[in-house]
Amino acid sequence: MGSEPGRARRLTLRRGGPNHGGSREARRTLMLDDVPGWLEGEARLRLAGEVRAARRARGWTLADLAAAVRLDKGYLSRVERGLKVPSVSTVLNLARALGVPVAQLFGKAVDAAAIHVSRAQDRAAPADPAAPGEGGGYRLEALTTGGGRPGLDGFLVYPQPDFSDDFRAEHDGEELLFVVDGAVEVRFADRVVGLRRGDALQFPGRLPHQVRRTTPAACVLIAVTRD
Repeated sequence: MGSEPGRARRLTLRRGGPNHGGSREARRTLMLDDVPGWLEGEARLRLAGEVRAARRARGWTLADLAAAVRLDKGYLSRVERGLKVPSVSTVLNLARALGVPVAQLFGKAVDAAAIHVSRAQDRAAPADPAAPGEGGGYRLEALTTGGGRPGLDGFLVYPQPDFSDDFRAEHDGEELLFVVDGAVEVRFADRVVGLRRGDALQFPGRLPHQVRRTTPAACVLIAVTRD
């Protein structure tokens, strides 16, 4: 790891045996900063740029950051120019002071737009999950509304106690069912698969299928479909 101001350790290299140990010509002392550190090349420059960008985003000067992390301003200037390798503890302190994830300083922060949260209060839950859905099918509550990943859909499914005579699901892509509570049967053209709480079933969505609950009380499934 890189050295801190005032804490630089020395690495002494000696040539030959003990008889050469006292010779100035035979001994060379290096600062650890001269030895390749735990961050090298592009990684060091990326860290330098991210620290500088995060500092400027807060409207801080180098002096402000130096005061926040209790380090020398000149040292931080060299860090921001990629001339010094900070220790792991210094990187953690910098991230904490700048209010950013540590991963961001390494250029590995996740794009916020890639993460979508669906809050329960923002979804349209069925007023009566036990009531039959459109066409006699089961009730659905969409989990991936308002910005989920294209091609991936999730639902809470509330099956009815009987298979519908005129409702059979069929769609593109794959489907995954997971039983959250209760027990169900999934009927395909040539078989019926029983599932209980904690069971999961995956199948091509193009296979016509129906779902019904086999317990008296209402049950719920999670259904995930992918194009």
